[in-house]
Amino acid sequence: MIFRLFFLPLSAFFLAIPSFAQLNNKVFEDRMAVKEVDSGRFSIGLNALGFFKNNEYTGTIIDGYTLFGYQFQPYLSYNLTKNVRIDAGGYFQKDFGNNSFSTVAPIFSVKWSKKEYSLIFGNLESSLNHRLIEPLYDFERVLNNRLETGVQFQMRRDNFFFDIWIDWQYMQYWRDTKQEQLVAGLSTQKRILKIGTGSLSVPIQLLTRHQGGQLDIAGLPIQTLFNTAVGLNWSQPINGVLRQVTLNGFYLYDKDLTNSRQAYQDGSGIYANATLSTKFGIDIMASYWNANEFMAFDGGKIYSAVSFFDPSNIQPTPQLMIFRFLYDYKVADNLYLTLRYEPYFDLSYHTFQYSYGVYVNYRDKHFFNKKR
Repeated sequence: MIFRLFFLPLSAFFLAIPSFAQLNNKVFEDRMAVKEVDSGRFSIGLNALGFFKNNEYTGTIIDGYTLFGYQFQPYLSYNLTKNVRIDAGGYFQKDFGNNSFSTVAPIFSVKWSKKEYSLIFGNLESSLNHRLIEPLYDFERVLNNRLETGVQFQMRRDNFFFDIWIDWQYMQYWRDTKQEQLVAGLSTQKRILKIGTGSLSVPIQLLTRHQGGQLDIAGLPIQTLFNTAVGLNWSQPINGVLRQVTLNGFYLYDKDLTNSRQAYQDGSGIYANATLSTKFGIDIMASYWNANEFMAFDGGKIYSAVSFFDPSNIQPTPQLMIFRFLYDYKVADNLYLTLRYEPYFDLSYHTFQYSYGVYVNYRDKHFFNKKR
C-alpha cells in the first residue's frame, strides 16, 4: 500500500510534464559511417562485445537467468565512392557454458549515404540502433539476437531522427515446417519546441510482426501483431555536476490484427521516466510502468502480461517501479566499460527484484596504406 501511495503520484507528476526518455544505450550503437575522405579505400574492422547480465528474478512474471559470453564481428570494408560503403565479414557469438558457438553468420551490407539520408541493404544497423523504448524492444536482444537482415532507410539531423526498416527473419520454402516471418519497424523523434537550452520533442515508435506464407505445412493461422508507442520528451541541459535532466510520458498500445494465438487481443500501458545525467558518466533513472493486458513480441520480459517462459503464468495488470544506475567509462579510444544495476519493485506481485550487468564494448577499424 505504501508503494502505491508514493509511486502513483510520482508517475502522475512525470506524465504531467511532456517528455520522453529511454535507456542511454549510445555505447552499444554500431553505425557504419560513410565519409567522403574514405572514398576508394579499403579498411579492416572489428566490433566486439563482452557481456555479463544476471537477472535475480523470483516470484514474479519471469524467472531469473544469466547471460554470459562474448560477440565479435570482424569485417572488411570498401568505400566504393564518397557515398557508398560495402561491408563483408562474419558474426560469432559464444555463450559461456556452451562448447559451441551459439551464432555463426556471414555479414554483408551495402550502405548509400548522402548528407543526412542513408539506405542500407543486407545486414542492418540493428537492435539498439533503432532507439526503441524497452517495453517495445528488450535490451537483452543486443546480447542474444542482435542481427537483422533486410532493408533500412534513415534520416538523422540535430532536431530529427527517423529510422524505418524491414527485418526478414525467416525465409519460407516449399513444404516448409515453419511459417514465413518478418518484422517491420518505425522509430522517429522530432523536436517541436526549444525554450532556452531545453527542448521538447515528439517520439513515435511502431513495430509489426507478420507470420504466414502459402508454402508451409505448419497448419498455423496467419498472425499479424502490432505494437506502438507515442510520447513527449523534455530534455534540459545543465552546467555543473548534473549535465542533463530528462522527463517522460509514454502511451503504448498493442493489437493482434488477426485474432490468432495470443492470450489477449489487445492491451495498453503507460511508461514514465525521469533521468539525471552527471558529468561522471553516471545516469540515474526512475521508471514507472502501469499496463493492462499489454504484450509486445520483442519487448522487455518484465513488462508483459504473459510470461515469456511460461504462457500459463499471467498477470493482466502489471505495475512496476524501476530504478536504474548506469555507468559508462571510456577505458581507451574505442573501448568502453559499462556497469548497470537495475532494481525494481513489482507492485502486482509485491516483490523486490533486481538485475546487474557488466559490458565491454570495443569497435575500431584501420585503413590500408593510411594513418588513422
